[in-house]
Amino acid sequence: MTAIPVFTSEFFQDPYPTYRFLRENHPVCRTTIPFTDVDVWLVSRYDDVKEGLADARLSSDYANASPAFHAASLAFGSGTVGSRTMLNLDPPDHTRLRRLAASTFTDRRIAQWQTAMRAAAETLLGSLPRKEPVDVLERIAAPLSVEVICTVLGAPPGDSVQLREWGDLIFTADPNLRHLAFEAVESLVAYTSDLIAEKKRHLGTDLMSDLIRASRNRGMLSGDELLATMVGLIVAGYESTIALVGDLFLALLDHPEQHALLRKDISLVDAAIEEVLRYDGPQASSFWRFPTADMELAGVRIAAHETVLLLVGSAHRDPARYPDPDDFDILRKDKRHLAFGHGIHRCLGAQLARRNARTLLTMTLERFPHMSLAVPRADIVYKPNLIVRGPAFLPLAFDR
Repeated sequence: MTAIPVFTSEFFQDPYPTYRFLRENHPVCRTTIPFTDVDVWLVSRYDDVKEGLADARLSSDYANASPAFHAASLAFGSGTVGSRTMLNLDPPDHTRLRRLAASTFTDRRIAQWQTAMRAAAETLLGSLPRKEPVDVLERIAAPLSVEVICTVLGAPPGDSVQLREWGDLIFTADPNLRHLAFEAVESLVAYTSDLIAEKKRHLGTDLMSDLIRASRNRGMLSGDELLATMVGLIVAGYESTIALVGDLFLALLDHPEQHALLRKDISLVDAAIEEVLRYDGPQASSFWRFPTADMELAGVRIAAHETVLLLVGSAHRDPARYPDPDDFDILRKDKRHLAFGHGIHRCLGAQLARRNARTLLTMTLERFPHMSLAVPRADIVYKPNLIVRGPAFLPLAFDR
């Protein structure tokens, strides 16, 4: 067992030196997650991570996880309904649920959501004071994330504050907050269950209503699966949206020459988003897998039901895959990455996430071409989050 400093405060702040050490010395390495009894295999090289994401022997289903992983998952509040979400199922259940969910993510529907998101962003950006420091995560990213969720699911806008409180707690890695994380999951499950019941009585034009209709018409979705899918969408959508906004702004501010390049040519906005997703995006280390039988990965034998963590953030800094991987370069020619996964579990909401990021970044740069950190860079800390990487706060000064 190798002692690797993962999931420590230093790791959350800057995981990339650890990732480099792993790639160069222990590309498939066994260690223990702090505050748990879970032994985990860390997979750090690009080719191995990509192979692992597509390998049918590596299950996403919690049913194939070890008892220790189940115990830790429940202790952190993330295992209550997680076992029935689409992300944590294998075929044929995954195939059935993905086909059903994909039928609702049409271009027309995404365009409708985009219109609502643009209106919300316009209001939020218009309320920002000139030159006065503003935490963009608190004032823009979090309310915008909840607005998108409420629009997509058809949740009442007045529920946004409560959804934000639960979202902030659910994936914390702080052992002192585990009981609150568990309570937040229970509360969110109860809330979503009540919302589903209300939707069944009064169907609308939202995603939740569409899934209810499809379930009734085709019998493809059980009640537990519908609940788990909705909870999963709320949790994943909330935290990842906030993190992406923070990661985008911070990457540009850390690299003023790239920021200037984007201001000069706003058509590079999509390229900038893709490079942020590779360079230091929200999905830094978010893919858990569980072998269904003893297997080898990159020449290392892994026993059935052990825990495998595919380190996407490390894969994105692998020099065997990317020239000068530690450089942030929005003109990078090969922008392909694994931020939205790979294989059958590739994120269904990838295009929605990209469009939302494009809209917000474009509107911000047009309205505020000059922005700067309002605190020393060393004061920016990252959330102790097991799944999503992003700053805890981001005070900026905007100048029109």
